[in-house]
Formats: sequence, C-alpha cells, structure tokens
Amino acid sequence: MPGPVSDSYDPEWGTGAARDAIASDLQVVRACVSHLLGDRPPMYVLDLVRADLPAPIAATLTERQWRLIRFALERAEESL
Repeated sequence: MPGPVSDSYDPEWGTGAARDAIASDLQVVRACVSHLLGDRPPMYVLDLVRADLPAPIAATLTERQWRLIRFALERAEESL
C-alpha cells in the first residue's frame, strides 16, 4: 500500500503546490493592474462592459505578466 499523499493532486494543474504557484503569480499581476487603475475597487462586470471609459492607460509590464493576463482572460472567457 502506498504511503500518505502529502500534496493534493488536480487533473489540470498537477499538484496543489503547482496550482498555488500559478495563483500566487496571478495575484501579483492583479495587484499591478489594480495599481495601474488607481487602486479603485473593481466594477460590476456588466456596468464595466456598458461604461464609457475611452481614456488609454499606458502600462509597462513584463512579457511574463502580459502572458499571465492573456491566460487569465482565456480562462475567464471559457467560464462564460
């Protein structure tokens, strides 16, 4: 009989530690984006979609951060 399992396993992410690393990096990027938005609270998504917010925001993020944002956007779209 195998010994005890020390880490949870997820079929998509593998170990719980791998999932936690992804979540941690996404939290860092979310904090950067929140700061770029003036640390104002999030808007309800339907209000946001209907809002007239044409002012551009210049942002310098790393390629890694942009790729994490794209990943998060793809996951959000999949969940609709």
